[in-house]
Amino acid sequence: MQRRWLTVDLASGRVSESAIGPRQALHGGRWRTVRELLDRGASGVDPLSAENPLIIATGPFAGSSFSSANRLSIGFKSPLTGGVKESNSGGTLAYALGRLGVAGLTLLGAAQDWLLLHLSEEGLRLVNAAPYLGRGVYETAEMLRKRYPKAVSIGLIGPVAEYGGLLGGFAMSDSDFQPSRLAARGGVGAVFAAKRVKAIVVEGGATPEFAKTAEFKKAMRDYAKALMGSDGVRRYTVVGTAGTADFENMLGGLPTKNFSRGRFAEGENPLGGEALRRTILRRDGQGASEHACMPGCVIKCSNKFPDRDGRVIVSPLEYETLGVAGSNLCLQTLDEVAELNRLANDLGVDTIEWGATLGVAMDAGLGEWGDMDFVRRVARELRSGSPEGRRYAAGTARFARAIGHQRAPTVRDQAMSAYDPRVVEGTGVTFMTSAQGADHTTGNVARLNPREKSLEELMDLSFEAQVNMGLADALGICAFGASVNNAQKEKVMAAAGLAAGLATAAADFDRIGREVLAMELEFNRAAGQPDVMPLPDFMYQEPLPPQNLVARLTLEALSGFWQRLEE
Repeated sequence: MQRRWLTVDLASGRVSESAIGPRQALHGGRWRTVRELLDRGASGVDPLSAENPLIIATGPFAGSSFSSANRLSIGFKSPLTGGVKESNSGGTLAYALGRLGVAGLTLLGAAQDWLLLHLSEEGLRLVNAAPYLGRGVYETAEMLRKRYPKAVSIGLIGPVAEYGGLLGGFAMSDSDFQPSRLAARGGVGAVFAAKRVKAIVVEGGATPEFAKTAEFKKAMRDYAKALMGSDGVRRYTVVGTAGTADFENMLGGLPTKNFSRGRFAEGENPLGGEALRRTILRRDGQGASEHACMPGCVIKCSNKFPDRDGRVIVSPLEYETLGVAGSNLCLQTLDEVAELNRLANDLGVDTIEWGATLGVAMDAGLGEWGDMDFVRRVARELRSGSPEGRRYAAGTARFARAIGHQRAPTVRDQAMSAYDPRVVEGTGVTFMTSAQGADHTTGNVARLNPREKSLEELMDLSFEAQVNMGLADALGICAFGASVNNAQKEKVMAAAGLAAGLATAAADFDRIGREVLAMELEFNRAAGQPDVMPLPDFMYQEPLPPQNLVARLTLEALSGFWQRLEE
């Protein structure tokens, strides 16, 4: 099956198709999204105008069962940060596109009426999406499943994105067909809405030819075996991403009470991975402590969190939500965080951005710490699109400016992930230097004791992590395989070469990652964005208990960071 790239002119309804060769297939995901944005001059456009291209790209493994290698990249100029953005997620949409031989789509212009993109072996059709507007994500997903019973995957925006809320993400179905995997960051849902695209449905398809070969099957088995032999990967299987909440609580870098403290609990964190696993296993029923969000994944870092009667509240309940939308708000129980997470999923919003916005609101006295009634009220306002709801929907930085509150945990106007950079310094370097703003997924360095490394060493570690993630995102591989990916680069690239149809790709590991970073930097410079951005002022002024440290990551100290691209 020849891989294809589809370009859709939404205003006219015209769909054009171009063949994707082996080298293009290898340079997929995040590499392809930023390359397309640069080529189309997107750095100078209004992010919420029809001129902002929306790029959806798979990696070379898409459609196969190669473990944890069916992630999807969505690229655009961010209305939240004003710079380049790649919003990335697991789930089944990349897998479904790969089974049709579709390497990705470029969405140009804007439709006059709301549309659904329907892809099948017969091609791409534009379908009126009016029946699905104004509804929650879960209800809409159920409607789509009934209308398209043979769907392999769906993706859709929720009601907040429909009215242009910058909290809005793009929700994709997981392996249970739940619309719970969000490409959430950067205002991606609002860009879909600006183009009047409500949903994507993929039907049909077959296993790609490359995935049927004996050589690829062996590479797939070897990779899975290596993952399961890694202590780091096994930890993700046991406690998932939530285990990070235990570590950061111990370290003192866990966001608590709007980033005013770094430890939520003395001893075991009640919102941590160990407590989460015990609760799921004790309640049993439909819950699951191990769950794969995409076909073929052996890591199974996801989970299904049940209520006391064994009915699933949300899947998954992950660290970033437990941190920024849990301890950061002083919520006291896993059930409360799970309820907030389900509300967010149904609204189709980023739990990191919403959690940080709620934290600012509570810090400013608009709600009490830990008050779920306040969270529910804000959720109702967001759903209705009231003036108050739209103020919250604008995201953390804009909300803080609107109410005149100074303590907003953002970089490039994007809310920080659940790592306080006064203590988690390596990730703090990434927050400040990444073209994408405060986003841990661009290069997380989370497991260092504070002040353990010099500033130069921290910059080296962050740069290496950003290069590695640039490559992983280009291949569509999950970050949780990093302990294997980074140690077995030649084997990983050999497998990617087999998937793309190349005789060899071993030399491309670091080069592809560096190219991703160079292109993103080029985009942001063209958009008038500084190379490095500071942390919020309060992090330089307020010591963070219990370590009682202020940030030492200054603009001056990090000014030479990007010289590493020239080395």
